[in-house]
Formats: sequence, C-alpha cells, structure tokens
Amino acid sequence: RAFTMTSVSAMILWWTLIFVALTFIPPVTSYTILGGIDQEKKDDAESENSFVTEKLRHLQKQVELRIQSHEPSGRVSMAGTLWEASPLLADYITNPACPLEAFQRMRIHDDDDGNVRLQPQPSTVVELGSGVGLASLAAAFLGCRVFATDGSPSSIRLMNENFEKYAPDFAMPPRTLRLDWGDMDAAQSLIQSELCCLPDVIMASDVVYSYSAREELAATIRLLCPKGHSGRVVIAHRWRTDPVDEESFFKSFDDDFDREEVGFEFLPDDGYHRTRNMMDMRYPISIFEMRRKC
Repeated sequence: RAFTMTSVSAMILWWTLIFVALTFIPPVTSYTILGGIDQEKKDDAESENSFVTEKLRHLQKQVELRIQSHEPSGRVSMAGTLWEASPLLADYITNPACPLEAFQRMRIHDDDDGNVRLQPQPSTVVELGSGVGLASLAAAFLGCRVFATDGSPSSIRLMNENFEKYAPDFAMPPRTLRLDWGDMDAAQSLIQSELCCLPDVIMASDVVYSYSAREELAATIRLLCPKGHSGRVVIAHRWRTDPVDEESFFKSFDDDFDREEVGFEFLPDDGYHRTRNMMDMRYPISIFEMRRKC
C-alpha cells in the first residue's frame, strides 16, 4: 500500500509540473503549428519564392524561372515546383531531331539573303498542368502559338511572371489560362474561344501523380484530341513508386490511340536519363507520343 501511495503521489507531482510548464513557461519557438500548417511558413510564403536556372541546350538559351516552395496556406507548393520531367520535355521539343512535324516546321531558317525568318503558319500547342511554364516557354521560343494551362492560381501567377521576363524573345507571347482537368465546358470554350481550332500538340509533364485525377485528365486529352484529329499528344513522365499502376494510365489510351515511347537517342547524354532504374528496369523518365488511330 505504501508503494502504491508513493506512486500516486509521484504521478500527481509529475502532472502538476507539466501543467505549470504549459501554463507559465513561454514557448521556445516563435511559430505555432495550426491544423498541420506551419504558421511561420504561411506568413512567409511569398518571401520563400526563389529562382531556378535551366539551360535549353538546343536553343543555346539559359532561362531563369521563379518557383515557389509553399502556398499561402503554408503547405508545400505542388504547382510552384519545377518537376523533373519538365526540363526533359522542353529539351525534346526543341531538339532539331524531334520528329514531330508541329515542331519541325517551326524551326528558324535563313532565307536567300541570310535573314532569319519563321514559318508563317505557327503550330498551336496546349500544355496541361504547366506548373511554372518551362515547356511552354520552350515552345514559345520556337515560335509556336502556345496556351499554357493549369488549375492552380499559383501556377498562373508564376507563369505570367516567367513569361513576361522573356517577352522580347517571343514572336507570339504564350497565353496562360485556368483549366481544371475534367471541366469539359472550360475545355470546349478553350477550343472555340481561344484556340479557334484544335491544337497541333497537347503536351504535359509529371501529370500522372494523382490517381484520383487521372480519369479527368484522360477525358480532357480526348476532348482536345478527338477522333479523326491529326494532332499529337506528348507526355513526359517520371516513374515513381508503382510503375505498373502509373503505366495503366498510358495503356488506357491504347484502344483509340497509337502510342510510342521516345527512344533514348533523343534524351540528354548526361549519365542519368540513359540509365535504368534497378527496381523496374525502366528509364527514370519516359516520354510518350500518342496519336489517334485511323
């Protein structure tokens, strides 16, 4: 009994000390966690904007892009991140060896007098889930008529800033538009009111990350590239935790699209893109081209 009473007294003393500490001792840190959100990061989200530099080797350009580590809510910014597949997509579409006719006809040529000129009929390109806009920027440098879309207001803001910086370099500045995957009315309005035609290319990178959004993404792609249309779909994808599950998204197009994986000869010879993942024996990043079956 004496032992039991001693234990009870110790517990009472312990909880009393904890109560005093929580009540009267000020917190050591200068921020608090509210609902899983770092309040300090929420307040400083804008100040955490930073820049990343990417080289577009085929255009002999180096671009600086504003990115964002956190949303104003304090959460990590998915839209403000430059994901790994985006630089590879930009590299591919600017590669002089890229076989896509929509980009081939946008190459810069010299006329008989040595003056640089662009082809008079620019290709129309729509990017889905554009993020900070690197691939759209690359297509615009080629002279394409570019529509960079995303469902995130943060992405739209960052793209506008990144595009404005290089405005003097564009024959036609890229347009930024809000587009949520699966919003068929908005996608139809994009075609009728903005593009006034079906796009020559629908491109995207690192968009197959959320299982819940795949059906909406596929529906949007099919609307922008309907049956009978000669346009191309180009998607760069970073393989992650479950390649079999991720590839099921691409296989879902096989009934009505011809699909081909871009060969490694088009990828940068940097010791990374040409190596295979030891777990699934795939290249770390793949680029798929798709077109409607005849």
